[in-house]
Amino acid sequence: MREANVGIRAADCKHDVNLKQAKIERGCNVDFLIDVFWAVLMVGVPIALFTLALVYWVLQRGHFSEAENTRALQREIKIMSKNKKKKKGEKNGGEASAEDIKELHPLQKKWTKFGGGFYGIVAFFTYIVVELGEIFSMIMNFGGLFDFLKQLNLDLLIRIFIDALMNFVTAITWPVYWMQRIETSYTWVWFLVAYAGYWLGLKLAQMLVHRRSQVVT
Repeated sequence: MREANVGIRAADCKHDVNLKQAKIERGCNVDFLIDVFWAVLMVGVPIALFTLALVYWVLQRGHFSEAENTRALQREIKIMSKNKKKKKGEKNGGEASAEDIKELHPLQKKWTKFGGGFYGIVAFFTYIVVELGEIFSMIMNFGGLFDFLKQLNLDLLIRIFIDALMNFVTAITWPVYWMQRIETSYTWVWFLVAYAGYWLGLKLAQMLVHRRSQVVT
């Protein structure tokens, strides 16, 4: 009888352990899905919209040819960054091609400063987020926009300039910036979703420009 009771208790303990493991696994799955949801909402959608707006605008200005696929468009984005570096070398002598001579808009110049491509897009996006946040906080600290403009002087302008330089460094090192602000056990999910948003933005921009060109013709 004792041996039977021991066997029953052992079976019950094993059953309880299995139940606990199942609950833990279900909990992990729920946490993962929640992380994916927030990653899509907080990173994927903003990066997709930002990429769509910027790349569509650049395509409309004729700085990129309407590449047949997304990979070709990504190559053109990299070439844009390389051409900017070539322009700096032209100041020391050398001939510039027609593509190099084409002047970039300040927004494009800022993008190329961050490296272009996916890394440059996220860096540019991070820079805008940090800059707008600091400007808003500064205005609120002065008691509003009117008081801020009223107290605007050379010292404050120098401070804003220094903050902008520091924010540029922050944007360049955006993986560190975002990892410090996102509490998650699935960091790789956020990076993957960010890249998916970037790729989707490129694809949508390409499709919209192609449709518009077909309507015009």
